[in-house]
Amino acid sequence: MFLCGAAAGFSAIFRAPLTGILLALEIPYKRDVETEVFVPASIASVTAYLVSAMTFGMETIFPSPTSPTPILSIHASILAHAVALGVLAALVALTFVKALEGVNAIVGRLARSLPMPCIAILGGLLLGVIGLFYPKTLGLGYDTIREMTTTRLGETSSMMLIALLVFKIIATSVTLNFGGSGGLFIPALYVGGTLGLIYAQALKVEPPASCVVLAMAAVLAAANKTLLTSIALVAETIGPSFIVPTVVSAAVSYFLTGSASFYKSQLLSKNEGRVAS
Repeated sequence: MFLCGAAAGFSAIFRAPLTGILLALEIPYKRDVETEVFVPASIASVTAYLVSAMTFGMETIFPSPTSPTPILSIHASILAHAVALGVLAALVALTFVKALEGVNAIVGRLARSLPMPCIAILGGLLLGVIGLFYPKTLGLGYDTIREMTTTRLGETSSMMLIALLVFKIIATSVTLNFGGSGGLFIPALYVGGTLGLIYAQALKVEPPASCVVLAMAAVLAAANKTLLTSIALVAETIGPSFIVPTVVSAAVSYFLTGSASFYKSQLLSKNEGRVAS
Protein backbone atom coordinates (compact mmCIF):
# COMPACT_ATOMS: atom_id res chain seq x y z
CA MET A 1 0.00 0.00 0.00
CA PHE A 2 2.92 2.31 0.74
CA LEU A 3 4.39 1.81 -2.73
CA CYS A 4 0.99 2.13 -4.42
CA GLY A 5 0.43 5.41 -2.59
CA ALA A 6 3.85 6.65 -3.66
CA ALA A 7 3.14 5.76 -7.29
CA ALA A 8 -0.28 7.44 -7.19
CA GLY A 9 0.99 10.61 -5.51
CA PHE A 10 3.90 10.97 -7.91
CA SER A 11 1.69 10.34 -10.94
CA ALA A 12 -0.87 12.91 -9.82
CA ILE A 13 1.69 15.64 -9.12
CA PHE A 14 3.96 15.17 -12.13
CA ARG A 15 1.30 13.90 -14.63
CA ALA A 16 3.67 11.01 -15.27
CA PRO A 17 1.95 7.65 -14.73
CA LEU A 18 4.77 5.49 -16.12
CA THR A 19 7.31 7.24 -13.90
CA GLY A 20 5.08 6.68 -10.88
CA ILE A 21 4.92 2.95 -11.64
CA LEU A 22 8.68 2.67 -12.08
CA LEU A 23 9.27 4.60 -8.86
CA ALA A 24 7.23 2.04 -6.95
CA LEU A 25 9.22 -0.78 -8.55
CA GLU A 26 12.68 0.73 -8.01
CA ILE A 27 12.63 2.67 -4.73
CA PRO A 28 12.70 -0.34 -2.30
CA TYR A 29 16.07 -1.56 -3.64
CA LYS A 30 19.34 -0.13 -4.94
CA ARG A 31 20.02 -2.87 -7.47
CA ASP A 32 16.70 -4.65 -7.88
CA VAL A 33 13.00 -4.07 -8.53
CA GLU A 34 9.88 -5.07 -6.61
CA THR A 35 8.01 -6.84 -9.41
CA GLU A 36 5.16 -8.00 -7.18
CA VAL A 37 3.87 -4.43 -6.83
CA PHE A 38 3.66 -3.84 -10.60
CA VAL A 39 -0.07 -4.52 -11.10
CA PRO A 40 -1.46 -2.68 -8.03
CA ALA A 41 0.98 0.20 -8.52
CA SER A 42 -0.07 0.49 -12.17
CA ILE A 43 -3.74 0.67 -11.22
CA ALA A 44 -3.05 3.28 -8.55
CA SER A 45 -0.78 5.37 -10.78
CA VAL A 46 -3.07 5.41 -13.82
CA THR A 47 -6.14 6.15 -11.69
CA ALA A 48 -4.38 9.04 -9.97
CA TYR A 49 -3.18 10.38 -13.31
CA LEU A 50 -6.67 10.32 -14.84
CA VAL A 51 -8.24 12.07 -11.84
CA SER A 52 -5.47 14.67 -11.75
CA ALA A 53 -5.61 15.28 -15.50
CA MET A 54 -9.41 15.69 -15.48
CA THR A 55 -9.18 18.07 -12.52
CA PHE A 56 -6.11 20.15 -13.29
CA GLY A 57 -5.44 19.54 -16.99
CA MET A 58 -2.88 17.56 -18.96
CA GLU A 59 0.09 19.94 -18.62
CA THR A 60 3.10 18.40 -16.90
CA ILE A 61 4.62 20.11 -13.89
CA PHE A 62 7.80 20.92 -15.85
CA PRO A 63 7.33 22.58 -19.24
CA SER A 64 9.28 21.42 -22.25
CA PRO A 65 12.49 23.38 -22.88
CA THR A 66 12.21 26.27 -25.27
CA SER A 67 14.86 24.84 -27.61
CA PRO A 68 14.76 21.07 -27.47
CA THR A 69 17.47 19.10 -29.25
CA PRO A 70 15.88 17.07 -32.06
CA ILE A 71 16.34 13.33 -31.84
CA LEU A 72 18.06 13.18 -35.20
CA SER A 73 20.72 15.71 -34.16
CA ILE A 74 22.13 13.52 -31.39
CA HIS A 75 25.84 13.11 -32.07
CA ALA A 76 29.14 12.40 -30.35
CA SER A 77 29.44 15.80 -28.67
CA ILE A 78 26.04 15.45 -26.99
CA LEU A 79 26.96 11.99 -25.72
CA ALA A 80 30.33 13.31 -24.50
CA HIS A 81 28.53 16.00 -22.50
CA ALA A 82 26.18 13.32 -21.16
CA VAL A 83 29.12 11.27 -19.87
CA ALA A 84 30.78 14.33 -18.32
CA LEU A 85 27.55 15.39 -16.64
CA GLY A 86 27.08 11.85 -15.37
CA VAL A 87 30.48 11.98 -13.66
CA LEU A 88 29.85 15.44 -12.19
CA ALA A 89 26.36 14.43 -11.07
CA ALA A 90 27.81 11.40 -9.29
CA LEU A 91 30.17 13.67 -7.33
CA VAL A 92 27.36 16.08 -6.46
CA ALA A 93 25.02 13.25 -5.45
CA LEU A 94 27.68 11.76 -3.18
CA THR A 95 28.23 15.20 -1.63
CA PHE A 96 24.47 15.55 -1.06
CA VAL A 97 24.26 12.13 0.61
CA LYS A 98 27.29 12.85 2.81
CA ALA A 99 25.88 16.26 3.76
CA LEU A 100 22.64 14.65 4.95
CA GLU A 101 24.57 12.10 6.98
CA GLY A 102 26.95 14.72 8.39
CA VAL A 103 24.20 17.08 9.53
CA ASN A 104 22.35 14.11 11.04
CA ALA A 105 25.46 13.25 13.06
CA ILE A 106 25.75 16.87 14.25
CA VAL A 107 22.12 16.88 15.37
CA GLY A 108 22.71 13.59 17.18
CA ARG A 109 25.50 15.22 19.22
CA LEU A 110 23.40 18.31 19.91
CA ALA A 111 20.51 16.14 21.11
CA ARG A 112 22.63 14.92 24.02
CA SER A 113 22.68 18.39 25.57
CA LEU A 114 19.74 20.28 24.03
CA PRO A 115 16.00 19.53 23.96
CA MET A 116 14.42 19.00 20.55
CA PRO A 117 12.52 22.36 20.54
CA CYS A 118 15.83 24.20 20.91
CA ILE A 119 17.34 22.18 18.08
CA ALA A 120 14.33 23.00 15.89
CA ILE A 121 14.70 26.71 16.66
CA LEU A 122 18.39 26.55 15.79
CA GLY A 123 17.55 24.89 12.49
CA GLY A 124 14.97 27.56 11.77
CA LEU A 125 17.53 30.29 12.43
CA LEU A 126 20.02 28.65 10.06
CA LEU A 127 17.39 28.41 7.34
CA GLY A 128 16.37 32.01 7.95
CA VAL A 129 19.94 33.21 7.40
CA ILE A 130 20.27 31.14 4.20
CA GLY A 131 16.91 32.37 2.93
CA LEU A 132 17.84 35.98 3.67
CA PHE A 133 20.66 35.84 1.14
CA TYR A 134 19.43 33.05 -1.17
CA PRO A 135 15.62 32.93 -1.02
CA LYS A 136 15.43 30.62 -4.07
CA THR A 137 16.93 27.81 -1.96
CA LEU A 138 13.89 27.69 0.33
CA GLY A 139 10.57 26.00 -0.30
CA LEU A 140 9.79 23.22 -2.75
CA GLY A 141 11.66 24.79 -5.64
CA TYR A 142 9.11 24.05 -8.40
CA ASP A 143 9.29 27.60 -9.79
CA THR A 144 13.09 27.60 -9.86
CA ILE A 145 13.14 24.23 -11.64
CA ARG A 146 10.68 25.59 -14.20
CA GLU A 147 13.00 28.55 -14.76
CA MET A 148 15.90 26.14 -15.26
CA THR A 149 14.12 23.95 -17.80
CA THR A 150 12.98 27.00 -19.77
CA THR A 151 16.44 28.63 -19.38
CA ARG A 152 15.02 31.74 -17.72
CA LEU A 153 17.90 31.50 -15.26
CA GLY A 154 20.35 31.65 -18.14
CA GLU A 155 21.50 35.18 -17.26
CA THR A 156 22.29 34.24 -13.66
CA SER A 157 26.01 34.35 -12.90
CA SER A 158 27.92 31.10 -12.40
CA MET A 159 28.87 32.13 -8.86
CA MET A 160 25.23 32.64 -7.96
CA LEU A 161 24.32 29.26 -9.45
CA ILE A 162 27.10 27.56 -7.46
CA ALA A 163 25.81 29.25 -4.31
CA LEU A 164 22.27 28.05 -5.05
CA LEU A 165 23.52 24.49 -5.52
CA VAL A 166 25.57 24.47 -2.31
CA PHE A 167 22.99 26.17 -0.12
CA LYS A 168 20.12 24.06 -1.47
CA ILE A 169 22.01 20.99 -0.25
CA ILE A 170 22.65 22.66 3.11
CA ALA A 171 19.06 23.92 3.48
CA THR A 172 17.60 20.50 2.67
CA SER A 173 19.99 18.76 5.08
CA VAL A 174 19.15 21.22 7.86
CA THR A 175 15.39 21.00 7.27
CA LEU A 176 15.22 17.22 7.36
CA ASN A 177 17.55 16.78 10.34
CA PHE A 178 16.59 19.69 12.58
CA GLY A 179 12.95 18.70 12.98
CA GLY A 180 11.43 19.91 9.72
CA SER A 181 9.59 17.87 7.13
CA GLY A 182 10.03 17.52 3.41
CA GLY A 183 11.24 15.24 0.68
CA LEU A 184 14.38 14.61 -1.31
CA PHE A 185 13.02 14.02 -4.81
CA ILE A 186 12.46 17.67 -5.74
CA PRO A 187 15.70 18.88 -4.09
CA ALA A 188 17.58 16.30 -6.18
CA LEU A 189 15.99 17.74 -9.33
CA TYR A 190 16.81 21.27 -8.16
CA VAL A 191 20.46 20.47 -7.46
CA GLY A 192 20.80 18.54 -10.72
CA GLY A 193 19.25 21.33 -12.75
CA THR A 194 21.56 23.90 -11.19
CA LEU A 195 24.57 21.70 -11.91
CA GLY A 196 23.50 21.38 -15.55
CA LEU A 197 23.11 25.13 -15.93
CA ILE A 198 26.56 25.73 -14.41
CA TYR A 199 28.04 23.20 -16.83
CA ALA A 200 26.27 24.75 -19.82
CA GLN A 201 27.51 28.22 -18.91
CA ALA A 202 31.08 27.06 -18.30
CA LEU A 203 31.37 25.25 -21.65
CA LYS A 204 28.87 27.44 -23.55
CA VAL A 205 26.71 24.46 -24.51
CA GLU A 206 23.63 25.24 -26.61
CA PRO A 207 20.87 24.80 -25.78
CA PRO A 208 21.61 24.95 -22.03
CA ALA A 209 18.30 23.23 -21.29
CA SER A 210 19.78 19.98 -22.60
CA CYS A 211 22.44 20.02 -19.85
CA VAL A 212 19.82 20.91 -17.25
CA VAL A 213 17.71 17.90 -18.16
CA LEU A 214 20.66 15.49 -18.30
CA ALA A 215 22.02 16.61 -14.93
CA MET A 216 18.59 16.42 -13.29
CA ALA A 217 18.16 12.82 -14.36
CA ALA A 218 21.73 11.93 -13.39
CA VAL A 219 21.54 13.33 -9.84
CA LEU A 220 18.12 11.77 -9.36
CA ALA A 221 19.32 8.35 -10.52
CA ALA A 222 22.45 8.47 -8.36
CA ALA A 223 21.02 9.79 -5.10
CA ASN A 224 17.74 7.85 -5.14
CA LYS A 225 19.06 4.74 -6.90
CA THR A 226 16.18 4.96 -9.39
CA LEU A 227 17.72 4.69 -12.86
CA LEU A 228 14.61 3.83 -14.88
CA THR A 229 12.49 6.34 -12.97
CA SER A 230 14.80 9.23 -13.82
CA ILE A 231 14.81 8.33 -17.52
CA ALA A 232 11.02 7.93 -17.64
CA LEU A 233 10.53 11.26 -15.85
CA VAL A 234 12.46 13.06 -18.57
CA ALA A 235 10.54 11.23 -21.31
CA GLU A 236 7.12 11.99 -19.83
CA THR A 237 7.60 15.55 -18.56
CA ILE A 238 10.21 17.03 -20.89
CA GLY A 239 9.77 15.02 -24.10
CA PRO A 240 11.46 12.24 -26.07
CA SER A 241 14.24 14.40 -27.56
CA PHE A 242 16.61 13.80 -24.63
CA ILE A 243 16.05 10.09 -23.96
CA VAL A 244 19.27 8.70 -25.47
CA PRO A 245 21.71 11.13 -23.76
CA THR A 246 19.63 10.87 -20.58
CA VAL A 247 20.17 7.11 -20.50
CA VAL A 248 23.91 7.73 -20.76
CA SER A 249 24.19 10.43 -18.07
CA ALA A 250 21.85 8.65 -15.65
CA ALA A 251 23.57 5.28 -16.06
CA VAL A 252 27.04 6.77 -15.53
CA SER A 253 26.06 8.52 -12.29
CA TYR A 254 23.99 5.56 -11.08
CA PHE A 255 26.87 3.09 -11.31
CA LEU A 256 29.67 5.46 -10.25
CA THR A 257 27.97 6.18 -6.91
CA GLY A 258 27.83 2.49 -5.99
CA SER A 259 25.52 1.81 -3.06
CA ALA A 260 25.36 5.40 -1.83
CA SER A 261 21.75 6.54 -1.40
CA PHE A 262 19.57 9.06 0.42
CA TYR A 263 17.68 6.23 2.12
CA LYS A 264 19.32 4.10 4.80
CA SER A 265 16.42 1.64 4.74
CA GLN A 266 16.86 0.96 1.02
CA LEU A 267 18.09 -2.62 0.59
CA LEU A 268 20.64 -3.62 -2.01
CA SER A 269 18.41 -6.37 -3.43
CA LYS A 270 15.63 -8.79 -2.58
CA ASN A 271 18.20 -11.36 -1.46
CA GLU A 272 19.49 -8.99 1.20
CA GLY A 273 15.96 -8.61 2.52
CA ARG A 274 15.52 -12.39 2.73
CA VAL A 275 18.83 -12.79 4.60
CA ALA A 276 17.87 -10.03 7.06
CA SER A 277 14.53 -11.64 7.76
